[in-house]
Amino acid sequence: MGEYLNLTIIRAVVRRDLRMYFSNPSGYVFITLFIFLSAAAAFWQNQFFLNNLANLDQLSRWFPYLLMFFVPALTMAVWAEERKQGTDELLLTLPARDIEIVLGKYLAALGVYTASVVLSLSHAFVLLFLGRPDLGLMFGNYLGYWLLGAALIAVGMLGSLLTTNATIAFILGAVFCAALVGMESTLGLFNDSLARLVTPLSVGGYFEDFSRGVVSLSGLYYFLAVIGVFLFLNVRLIGHRHWPSTTDAMPMWGHQALRALAIVVAVVSVGAIVTRANLRLDVTAERLHSLSGETRRLLGELTTDRPVFIQAYVSPTVPEQLVQTRETVLGLLREIDAAGGAKVQVRIEATEPFTAAARNARETFGITPQRISELGGGRAGFTDVFLGLAFTCGAEEQVIRFFDRGLPAEYEIARTIRVVSGTDRQRVGVVNSAIRLFGGFDFQTMQSSPAWSVVEELRKQYDVVEITPTGPITEDLDGLVVVLPSSLAQEEMDRVEAFVTLGNPTLMLVDPIPTLDLSLSPAEEPGANRNPFMQQGQQPPPTPKGDVQAMLSRLGVAWDSGQIVWDAYNPHPDLAHLPPEVVFVGEGNEGEMSFNRDHNASKALQELVTLYPGHLRQAVGSNYDFQPLVSSGRVSGTFQYFQMVQRGFFGAQLNQNLRHQPDSVEYVLAAHVKSSVSASDRDAAATAGGDTGDTTGELDVLAPDSVNLIVIADVDFISEQFFQIRRIGAGNLNFDNVTFFLNAIDVLVGDESFIALRNRRVQHRTLARVESQTRSFVEQRASEEAQAENGAEQALAEAQGRLDQRVAEVQNRGDLDAQAKEIMARNLQEVENRRFEVLKANIESEKEATIQGSMETMESEIRRIQSSIRMLAVLLPPIPVFALGVMIFVRRQRREREGAVAAHRIKG
Repeated sequence: MGEYLNLTIIRAVVRRDLRMYFSNPSGYVFITLFIFLSAAAAFWQNQFFLNNLANLDQLSRWFPYLLMFFVPALTMAVWAEERKQGTDELLLTLPARDIEIVLGKYLAALGVYTASVVLSLSHAFVLLFLGRPDLGLMFGNYLGYWLLGAALIAVGMLGSLLTTNATIAFILGAVFCAALVGMESTLGLFNDSLARLVTPLSVGGYFEDFSRGVVSLSGLYYFLAVIGVFLFLNVRLIGHRHWPSTTDAMPMWGHQALRALAIVVAVVSVGAIVTRANLRLDVTAERLHSLSGETRRLLGELTTDRPVFIQAYVSPTVPEQLVQTRETVLGLLREIDAAGGAKVQVRIEATEPFTAAARNARETFGITPQRISELGGGRAGFTDVFLGLAFTCGAEEQVIRFFDRGLPAEYEIARTIRVVSGTDRQRVGVVNSAIRLFGGFDFQTMQSSPAWSVVEELRKQYDVVEITPTGPITEDLDGLVVVLPSSLAQEEMDRVEAFVTLGNPTLMLVDPIPTLDLSLSPAEEPGANRNPFMQQGQQPPPTPKGDVQAMLSRLGVAWDSGQIVWDAYNPHPDLAHLPPEVVFVGEGNEGEMSFNRDHNASKALQELVTLYPGHLRQAVGSNYDFQPLVSSGRVSGTFQYFQMVQRGFFGAQLNQNLRHQPDSVEYVLAAHVKSSVSASDRDAAATAGGDTGDTTGELDVLAPDSVNLIVIADVDFISEQFFQIRRIGAGNLNFDNVTFFLNAIDVLVGDESFIALRNRRVQHRTLARVESQTRSFVEQRASEEAQAENGAEQALAEAQGRLDQRVAEVQNRGDLDAQAKEIMARNLQEVENRRFEVLKANIESEKEATIQGSMETMESEIRRIQSSIRMLAVLLPPIPVFALGVMIFVRRQRREREGAVAAHRIKG
């Protein structure tokens, strides 16, 4: 570069301008103001604490607008002041080219801005104090801040070049910067099509990538292109002094304009090519915006002639509990939009109630807002939230009406894209047993019941077929689900067994105690759930149950249908009231192999919950491979069914008063049973046997039957409550029940493409210190409320005791006959009851006042903590720069006085 540019001249100009800037107190004032305003944008807003995320999202939202004023203030004197004082002539008469002068001026201004950005790293230290921020995300944020400022400085210099007045230079610079920053949003107020047309020229989309921790090649190119184009314009305008001043001047202006236009067209064209290259790097430590290999493969299989359109209707602001979900969904949509190219088109609409977007979402896709409770920040109430996605491809349409916080975002989006794009789906049959997974009318309760959520979940990925085994199962199925086979008749059970022994993948759920209906327990007689108040002739006779234990034994599984497993492990103190028969499976249960880490269905599981499960063993003499998937811990044991269940007039009830003695056995709760050869191998062997005439010997050597069976000893683990917990993402209740069930189906049918997506959990970094400080006040409020409740109950009990005592005293008087006692007791009760009701009302009022006061105290303390953090985060960072500016000002004043005194002495 030294051959083409005189680096000595560039360094001299840079040093000269930097010395002028940093020797002037006003420069430090500008930097102090920048740090102060950026800190206020980052930490002063309520949304920072409502989001509870250790990032600079709030600053990133306002940073371009902050630079619209800071950059013009920085660049207004670059040329205007030089021309006003006449020093531009000194620069322009140096033995230097125009480009060297421009680069020197630009690098000096960039150096000042770089110093400002480096000093604003104090914001990252504030986040380090408050929590554990993602350092990769911080790097992406600050790289974006620096690039945006570097581009706008070149723009601001152009405004300073057009005038000799610094104020006008500031205004022109602000207008030019605003054109790049607000071009898209401003035009969007008038015409959406025009706004989309100018989107590639606006900084918004490119800067947003960096604010999310994504470094994109298109973003880097855009900012560098803006710098290059506007520096070129600076050089051309400075060189106008060399243009002819005669009538040929106008053609020269036209020539330069055409050159500038040609360069802009070339730059935009190259930018389009760079954008299509779609090179992006997710620098976040948590890989928040990285698409998995499976999602990229899925997008690669789409075709441009059948693109997938995704319309997202998302509220601009959401309650704290949905902030992470919203950020994750929007981040994934942007990455899918970038990776999919012309195959996937994503449109994100900021949707609020009673707007045109809300009406379109409701009328076109049935997407309506969900009323979500909003707590914190000194306020409580409900907010209508939009968080729905609509997928269309040709005539196909799939809608996620609301993205609950517990749903795995990438998995749900990728699965829906595959379904809507018309990819062939595998067929899974579900046997309709007494459990009624498909819903329907129940003649015992005389009510209709909806389909289970597990069926709806399967339908999102598979073509689900209802199977009624009244005859041979001849449907062409890729897999079969059998829930509670113990409720089937023997003929139906035999048909299911025949289907399994043909090597067809099957998932079977057995249960010694289905808690949703104890009458369906295998140990109960058929018809135990019959209505005792219906006449005998009104009910069909019960169908005898088949021998489920014998069927499973022939399939290689030993299951005692009368034994229930319990486990003392419970990692949730807030669920300590649950009995040990609610079995939590996790790494902390002291088991050697809680989850089989070598099996795809269970290797990524973290916590599973089963309700009154059974246990499985390999059947004696079985030739099948028996592979445990899920096991209990060491502090566990079993009970017999009739120990656990007590009979009464209204049916069976669970016994909660059993004594638990652990036996240190790790019980298998789920297992995969396979033959040593697959069905395809058996078919090949059968063909070979037919050719040689030996149709039995080779098959007998392979295995007695081909089996691919997963057995889970609990039905309740896929009940509605676990789907609801999964949807709402309740606190630390991150149970993998649904994940395990779907993983098992995927493994059986041979479609494991979504297992990694389903197991993935994106973690956002939160404000841990704020959480710990507020947690004590929340716990104190809960304690005070509990004390108020207990005090109220105790006071009411004492008042009731006094009433009972006075009535007893009347009853025990020997000087009164029975009638007089009854009259006096009745009168006393009436009087005391009125007193009691008044006392009760007063106690309840005091209790409510105490609870309300406790809540107000908690909210007040939380607001105090937030206010303290705001004040310290905003006021402390600018102090060092401001103090340095004061020192420079004092030093300059002292030197001026010393110089004046010396000049006075010389004159004297």
